[in-house]
Amino acid sequence: MENLTAPEGVAAALAAVKAELEELGHSVDVINFDRLAYQTGIAESTIRKLFAGESVSPAEVDPPFKDRLRFLMETRLHPEGRRYSRAEIAAAVNIDKSMVTNLLNDKRRPGFDTSRDLATFFKAPGFFTIAPAQALLAALEPVLEQARLIAELKGQQVERVALRGSLTAGSDELSRELQTAIQQVLATARESDDDPELRELTDTVRALPASSRRGVMGILRGAVGHARRND
Repeated sequence: MENLTAPEGVAAALAAVKAELEELGHSVDVINFDRLAYQTGIAESTIRKLFAGESVSPAEVDPPFKDRLRFLMETRLHPEGRRYSRAEIAAAVNIDKSMVTNLLNDKRRPGFDTSRDLATFFKAPGFFTIAPAQALLAALEPVLEQARLIAELKGQQVERVALRGSLTAGSDELSRELQTAIQQVLATARESDDDPELRELTDTVRALPASSRRGVMGILRGAVGHARRND
């Protein structure tokens, strides 16, 4: 892998993602490509080419700073629905308006602090400090986690399901399938389980809001792990 160019390396990594999805019974159609583009700044068409094994240029995988800044200006809008002006951006990150212009014209390069402050202003932390290719692979991981969990749910007992909870990030399609799988397994478990305490716990956890359920999951995982070690 050391001799591969950046596009070839990313394409190889995405080929592995695609292969795992297919092994788990899904195609790349479950991926929200528009969301990936929004998160990473890599054009949707480029991401699709990479998944298809088509050739792309290094600049398509790792766009220059001026293009990434322009992308944020086009996609992270003012609460009024308009783009932020250069003067507003400059004031927010404590630089001159001319600096914003020079950054967009590729006449200046930002320092670390300016890059970080610009990303913070546009509510895109790490956008300029994490390589786009790395951000792309990180954004795909929740999709794989969903697919893995759906596969694991099949034939599992309620203890495993209740303690794992559900994943909502990643793919909307997989999220819907995951919720359905969880409901089906829990329903089957309730019908076959004679332990009223376990049924009560399962129903209580399922009724919690997602934000509260995540906290409860952490506590339950710790408790179950402790119990298993003691056994």
